[in-house]
Amino acid sequence: MKKSIKFILVIFWTFLSISCSEDFLEIDPEQNVAAENAVIDLSTLQTAVNGVYSNLQSNGYYGRNLYVMPELMADNLYLSLRNTGRYLDFNNFVVSEEDSYVESAWNSIYEVAVNATRVIEGGENLLEQFPGQEAQIKQLLGEAYTLRSLAHFDLVRLFAQPYNFTADASHPGIPLITEINENEVSPSRNSVNEVYQHINSDLSTAVSLMTEANQDGRFSVNAAYALAARVALYEEENEKAITYSTNVIESSVFSLIPNERYMELWSVDFNEETLMEVINTIADNAGTNGLGHFFDVTGYADALVTEDLVATYDESDVRLHAILEGSKPGAEEEAYFVNKFPNGTLHDDNIKILRLAEQYLIRAEAYAKTGQNELAQQDLQVVMSRANPGAEEVGEVGNELIDRILLERRKELAFEGHRLFDLNRNKRGVSIDQGEGNVIEASYPNEKFILPIPLSEINANTNIEQNPGY
Repeated sequence: MKKSIKFILVIFWTFLSISCSEDFLEIDPEQNVAAENAVIDLSTLQTAVNGVYSNLQSNGYYGRNLYVMPELMADNLYLSLRNTGRYLDFNNFVVSEEDSYVESAWNSIYEVAVNATRVIEGGENLLEQFPGQEAQIKQLLGEAYTLRSLAHFDLVRLFAQPYNFTADASHPGIPLITEINENEVSPSRNSVNEVYQHINSDLSTAVSLMTEANQDGRFSVNAAYALAARVALYEEENEKAITYSTNVIESSVFSLIPNERYMELWSVDFNEETLMEVINTIADNAGTNGLGHFFDVTGYADALVTEDLVATYDESDVRLHAILEGSKPGAEEEAYFVNKFPNGTLHDDNIKILRLAEQYLIRAEAYAKTGQNELAQQDLQVVMSRANPGAEEVGEVGNELIDRILLERRKELAFEGHRLFDLNRNKRGVSIDQGEGNVIEASYPNEKFILPIPLSEINANTNIEQNPGY
């Protein structure tokens, strides 16, 4: 059976429970539940939302693909000489429409969008039926709207050129999932502008519904604002990016982990800096398919850190603790390994999606791009001084300041799936570092900076258009 939107729209919904919801009533665990009968009260709505959260763990989504692919296609990671064959085409910059990782990303992320939409449709029907539980229902609905916006945003980042690729963002985006219509199984692509409008609409609805300021492993008002700030930056709505990131920074709910405790950012779940993370318990362990096994030297250590990235850090930069130096048996005698997943092969660490340091960098970039150099310098200095209390004062202005901010984003957000997108949305070329001194120089604009629509979707959906160059 072809895995495509056409398939996803008519599947039955399997609800999975995630660790943060042990007190939630599960609906027929390990059984498939017809979507139209799934959400009938608050308990089933809670379980339905849990099922959408569990989709984020997929190897095709945040469980691996979205952290690895944008880093391999840039200058932060490269594949080891001895690898398991995963992501070879990304490392070699020859991704094709038949690539299995492209297909898994498409299917996994659309599964979130579709199932979040089912939650929204079912949950909205409950508001009039259970007026005494309105606040709880609205909170869960807000989480579903945020999950759908996240999925659409990640899809449009992967499969469409950035917002500023055309003057009015009229170039092809991705098909939007706004309702479950069993008769519409072959959707065409919406424009990038339409996709961003819908993302913003969902996030606006989400923050109007939610009341929780912070939740472990779940979306909250502040996490929705953090995502909205990221979206606004990509959309070049810099004043909005400033407003949303400021909401988060000034909420007094989150704080940067201090320099001396930096590695707690990665080893401690639900720490004070993380706004949203995907929960992975021992029971959720993806084993050899997880990010820890992918990066750890006792596992596959398939992707290694480029020497070019390591050279950007000062010796006293605490973020170097997130990179381990050593040798890989049977391969590189000298190598650098990703240490943002310190559990390694033991079990999967929680995956950080949104954290406070990024909000400072978002606001810094937005300030710089609106000519507010001093404010941009201050925000940039906050992140730099956390990493290295002895960091020199930022003095750059204008384009040099923007360059400095993008460099700091590279250093702070390394291995978190931002690098390719940061370069592409800023109309920069990409140096794909393949290790051993081999570098592929790719200039902007470039058809290969985005992924092809999977061949399975092209074959199943006669209304969808392939990206140029594939």
